[in-house]
Amino acid sequence: MEPQTLLGMLLGLTFMITVLVAVSIGYWLFGSQRVIRRRLQDIVESGRPHQGDFPEGAFSVHVETPSRPVVEPLAGWERSRLRARLVRSGMRSGQAVTVTLLAKVLIAIVLPTLTVIPLIAAGVLVVAAPLTVLLLVTMAFLGFLLPDIYLDSRARERRLELQAVFPDTLDLLVVCVQAGLSLDSAIQRVGREIRHASEAMADELQLVSLEMRAGKPRNDALRALVERTGLQDMGSMISILIQAENFGTSIGDALTNYAEEMRNLRIQRAREKAAKLPVKLAFPIILFIFPALFLVILGPALVRITAGLATVGG
Repeated sequence: MEPQTLLGMLLGLTFMITVLVAVSIGYWLFGSQRVIRRRLQDIVESGRPHQGDFPEGAFSVHVETPSRPVVEPLAGWERSRLRARLVRSGMRSGQAVTVTLLAKVLIAIVLPTLTVIPLIAAGVLVVAAPLTVLLLVTMAFLGFLLPDIYLDSRARERRLELQAVFPDTLDLLVVCVQAGLSLDSAIQRVGREIRHASEAMADELQLVSLEMRAGKPRNDALRALVERTGLQDMGSMISILIQAENFGTSIGDALTNYAEEMRNLRIQRAREKAAKLPVKLAFPIILFIFPALFLVILGPALVRITAGLATVGG
């Protein structure tokens, strides 16, 4: 058997195994939801939970629990860098770390397989084994990094959304505090009202309210809010609130002064963006507008010059 044919068969077998593994892991991750829905349906219909064992229960106990350490860090994964990135991206599910790590491994396997097999079938890489290996390694590395790129992009978009709506949130918080509400009640009320403008900000404030109602100290809950959002403006506001509480000063006055500073900062940022606009427009103008403008202005002149030179030469 020729080496090229053997290489193609091995890659095809690898692709089939990859698909089977991906399907099995997908069933393992999301198949448990069917068990939950089935048990809830039994409770709704009969008024009591099902007393027997479901087939998926044994699978979860004997397979899912022992295999979790393989794809999930054992020590301190809640405080890991990956967990923090997931939280800042808005992913707070308990399975987020597991799904992310599995996605990194699966994409690193599937992407090079799907890239190389069509090229080998077309005969492009049949006689270039080193190039095939290099392409496989490159695509595997890229597939391993794709989930990280997606998380960074989603976290950046979420941070920009929170930053854009933060001044309005601060104004609502000032209004609620000046109207006589306590800080805890004001945070809960603003979390409900701001949902029309930003789902992310509403979720963050509601989470702070739930943590304080569950018994977590207010300062710790507010510091956790800063860690989840990653906003410097939010961190400054939390520092002002903590200092006002420690020194016994008025929280309403502190929030009012900081809200005024935030309005001025918002105007300065808008002016800064407006000042950068001509510089950013220079490159599109040079690349796209100037060539068309030169063509319209100089085109007829070039046609007449060419015709004149042709007449003189003839």
